[in-house]
Amino acid sequence: MLWLADAPSLRALAARLDDVSGGLAPRVSAGLSPLFSTDQVSRYPELAHYAGRLRSLRQWCEATSADLRRRAAIAEQADAVALDPVEPPAVRSALIAAASGTGDAALSELRLLLAADGAGPGRDGKVAAFFAALPPDAALAVALAGAALVGPLGGVPYDLRYAANRLLIRQARAEAGALWLTDRVALYSRLLEPREVRTVRDGRVVSEKLPRQFLLFDPSGQGRVAEVFGDLDTATSVAVTVPGTGNNLGTYGDGPGANARALHDFAERFSGGRSATIAWMGCDLPQSLPQATWTSYAEAGGPMLRDFVTGLRLSADVRATLVGHSYGSTVTGHAVSAGLRPGSLVAVASPGWGVYSADDLHAPGTRMYALRHPHDAISVAPVLSAVSKAGLLGLLATPWAGHGQDPILLAGVTRLATGTDGDLVQLGLDIDAHGDYFTTSGPTTLSISNIARVILGKRPITFLEARASR
Repeated sequence: MLWLADAPSLRALAARLDDVSGGLAPRVSAGLSPLFSTDQVSRYPELAHYAGRLRSLRQWCEATSADLRRRAAIAEQADAVALDPVEPPAVRSALIAAASGTGDAALSELRLLLAADGAGPGRDGKVAAFFAALPPDAALAVALAGAALVGPLGGVPYDLRYAANRLLIRQARAEAGALWLTDRVALYSRLLEPREVRTVRDGRVVSEKLPRQFLLFDPSGQGRVAEVFGDLDTATSVAVTVPGTGNNLGTYGDGPGANARALHDFAERFSGGRSATIAWMGCDLPQSLPQATWTSYAEAGGPMLRDFVTGLRLSADVRATLVGHSYGSTVTGHAVSAGLRPGSLVAVASPGWGVYSADDLHAPGTRMYALRHPHDAISVAPVLSAVSKAGLLGLLATPWAGHGQDPILLAGVTRLATGTDGDLVQLGLDIDAHGDYFTTSGPTTLSISNIARVILGKRPITFLEARASR
């Protein structure tokens, strides 16, 4: 166990080990060993006897130096957290413990557990039991010491995943700052901004700022994130939203995150605080319209979404709903095809669930809904998919493009009203309409209100009912 817990001391020790490793480095690359030249070994054969041991020593120096730097990064965040008014005090104590090596043995046990079992409900249950057996402070120290492992891991208690992912965001911000990547620093800082939450206390509505709740954070590539709005531990209705084409970590805050927050606010209003909404952007998404015709993103993302939701280990009495917007609906369709069984499936402005019949999803117990503005440009996507399937596009017809039938046309799917249901023409090219489903004012507010009703198991207003009332 290490008793050092301050970043300067840890970095100084790492630098000393680097010096030792450098002194053991090979001087002649063509040598019989990585440490001694051919001439040296020929003159002093006994050197070969030590080559293996010195090689192991050098590897130990390099591995230990890397681990010390990891601990130093954790220790630095302990100082930063001390200045954060919304971060629980226990987090700083756990960061110091993690930096000093407390919990290393338990973290090793967790790694062995994960190595012995593949992803799935069985492993998630074992992970949950592992953390339940640890004292709360030790569990938090383990989560922060292995943040990259624990942050996205199914079966881990939600509060531990939240703390681990906030640490990952802080570390990403520190690394971006060291490289003078000011745009990234600003992006990560926005992700750490506390949420203002209104609660009822003693009959009064009070507002308080709380730390963000992330179940996933990965800044590499397009970036991946999953954020929770509401109390996932006490919610009786949980929705998972999946965004569409063009979204990445840079667009999350004003796009998928804002939409999920708006939907959550509606659901909270109807449920009295018993709902939670998760904005999930845990897979790569198409970044252009041509890419949006490919099935590969959804085929890869569907199983990832399935594993994410399964890893939440929601109790059987929790009403779970998948809400996919645009290409995100295609991802949700592939998640259901891969075995996920939500209580409800909602397609918002969908190019298709990847099927031409709702029965092909093999989810008879899932209630299915779809909504689309009549003039939304996405209305042409299923038409092109059908034409491609029929082989009428010539060389453009490929097996990896197109997403099936428009869900609003599938038998067994309830089409919901959107507030624009009086339009007679059901095919259009309005680009702006494609993003107009999560607005909180104007006639199209009916869209988000209807989605919220589905999430809570309340009766929504259907498209046919809205048309008949006009």
